[in-house]
Formats: sequence, C-alpha cells, structure tokens
Amino acid sequence: MTCIMSKVIIVTGASTGLGESIANHLANKGHIVYGTSRNIEGQAKKFHTLNMDVTNTDSIENAVQRIIHEQGRIDVWVNNAGLGIASPIETLSITDASRVFDTNVIGVVRCCQAVLPHLRARRSGLIINISSIGSEMGLPYRGLYSASKAAVDRITEALRTELAPFGVQACIVQPGGVKTDINKNRIKVDLPADNVYKESFDITYQLIDDSVSAGLEPGVFATLIEQLLTAKEVKRCYRIGKPMEKLSVLLKRLLPASTFENMIKKHYKLK
Repeated sequence: MTCIMSKVIIVTGASTGLGESIANHLANKGHIVYGTSRNIEGQAKKFHTLNMDVTNTDSIENAVQRIIHEQGRIDVWVNNAGLGIASPIETLSITDASRVFDTNVIGVVRCCQAVLPHLRARRSGLIINISSIGSEMGLPYRGLYSASKAAVDRITEALRTELAPFGVQACIVQPGGVKTDINKNRIKVDLPADNVYKESFDITYQLIDDSVSAGLEPGVFATLIEQLLTAKEVKRCYRIGKPMEKLSVLLKRLLPASTFENMIKKHYKLK
C-alpha cells in the first residue's frame, strides 16, 4: 500500500547489506521501491526486485524502461552497488582494479545516463550516490577503493552543477564503517608468506574487518535517505560515521600532511 506522497525509488545493490536496509526502510514508509542486483528476482523481499547489472548498459536501460512502463516515472535513484578491494598497490591485479572501477565508477555513470533523460523531462528528481569517508584519504591497502569513491564524489559534484538548470538534484552520502557483509564480498589479494607486505597487510586487514564489525547499523543510513526525499534542496555531502571517522576528514584538512600520514601509519600499525 502506498501513500499519496510516495515516490518511485531505485536502489542498486539491494540484495544484502546497506542497499537492502535502505530499500526495506523506504518500502516500509510507503514508497514504491525497486531493489536491484544481478540475481535478486525471486527473492522474498519487502520491495520490488529487479535483476540489473551496473556493469551492463543494456541491463540498466531495460530496467529503467520496465519501471517507467510499470510506474510511469522514476523519482529517486540510489547508486549503492559497489565492490570493495584490499591489496598493496604493487601487487594489485589490473583485472581486479578494472572490475572495481567498472562497478564503483563507470557503473554510476551508466545508471545516471540511463535515468537522467527521464528526470530532466519531468524537471524533478534526485540522484543519491553512496560514497565513503574513505574517499577523503588514501587508505593503506585500500588505495584503489578510496580512489574509486573519490571519483564518485567528483562526478557527483559535476552533476550538481550540470543538472541545476533542469530541476534535478544530486548528492553524496559518505558512510564510515557499516555493519554489512562487505568483508565477505571484498576482493582480497592472497599474499605469499615471504611477501614483503604480508605482515603489515594482515594486520591492516584485520583492522579493516574489525571496523566493519564495530560499524554503525545500516538503519542509520536508511533513515538519512528517507529524510533526503523531502529536502527542498540537498547538500553536496552527508557524512555519517563514528566521531573519529568524521574527525579524520577534518584533521586531514587542518594538519600538516606529514603529521596526518604519521597518524594513519600509527593507526594501522605500519612501521
């Protein structure tokens, strides 16, 4: 059952984790929600399920056309689908690097290109791109992930100015650690025992896992997304995380670069 002010919302990467939490919450609030993933159709969810692969243009365009056919419009698009990766830059697989950028960056571009003609035609709509606090700094052994999310930030900033004349808005949501299954799905390099990075990588990777396990509940972010739906004008960036995660962004801006780097090395126990 939907309410008078219900919106038609697409959430990518909605099979589990943050995307599923956002889609569930918005559906519970009476919105018409389509949660997408590569193989989500047939799963018992509170929202409409729709198979869609953000690395495939035809898949995205077919999904958009289906929703337009069924609902007549799209109001909000949440680009949540993403892929994590952990590896020293020196040993990083170029194939894996390409997969991450194809999903996290080009996937966002593909989705925007598919839905924007419909939003512009109605002169309304909102694109919410899920980024990361990690986009604000090059995290050790997650340099490629940080770079991919930083790219999403810059793309969103450009979108905001390009879309302003058409009444369409865009914003970034930067989560810190979130209790999801990203640890299970993250691409992780297997380093041999004699690799020079092995010891520090293992220590850092355990800290990464621990930060996710101790992260915020996904529902916090779902509530924020709900609030953005009624905002007359969205801000560029909404950052949600634990106090130290948010403080780290400020410290990077205020401290000398060498001081901030030393703080990062100390936190991750890098010699």
